Amino acid sequence: MAWSVILPPWFNRSSCADELMQQFQQSGQLQWLEQLIMQCGDDLYHFLLRQADAELAADISQQCWLKVLENRQSYRAESRFKTWLFTLARNALVDELRKQQRWQLTEWQDGQIGGPADSSHQDTLADQLAGLQQQQRLAVGLAALPLLQREAILLQLEEFSLDDIAQITGELPETIKSRLRYARERLAHFMGEDNVKV
Repeated sequence: MAWSVILPPWFNRSSCADELMQQFQQSGQLQWLEQLIMQCGDDLYHFLLRQADAELAADISQQCWLKVLENRQSYRAESRFKTWLFTLARNALVDELRKQQRWQLTEWQDGQIGGPADSSHQDTLADQLAGLQQQQRLAVGLAALPLLQREAILLQLEEFSLDDIAQITGELPETIKSRLRYARERLAHFMGEDNVKV
């Protein structure tokens, strides 16, 4: 399956973002913040958009960058910048969803998914259409997951480690492992496949 159609491109930019944040923290010059936004802004917005509507995702994304601007001194270099940024975003999203009474704490339990799927080249139009239908089905399956499970899967797709996800969500790593397992199982069941990989 060609995951790139529904998932953002993944680049290992964390160390560069960490350096940019340290420059911004020390100098306060907006050029460093602008570079951070260019480097991490799309990933942040994409993560929020998978859990909220476009207007709310844009609003929270903007709030997060304002918090980075206003609270640059509270960033600690022992944490990756992107982990800190996504923690701000996650907390702001949870607060807003609670205000709107849309925060769901439901954890479902079913099926299993592992690592990235084979993205072999599709030669025929029929194969391409089948691939597109499967991608759309996956997108629907992700949207159907309970919020906390969807959040864990999306953070994992953003290439955060288990410990990073635990830090962002304020949960224990074992809790995150369970959420990921249940999310994979639910998604595999929805996709009708025994070995769907995420």
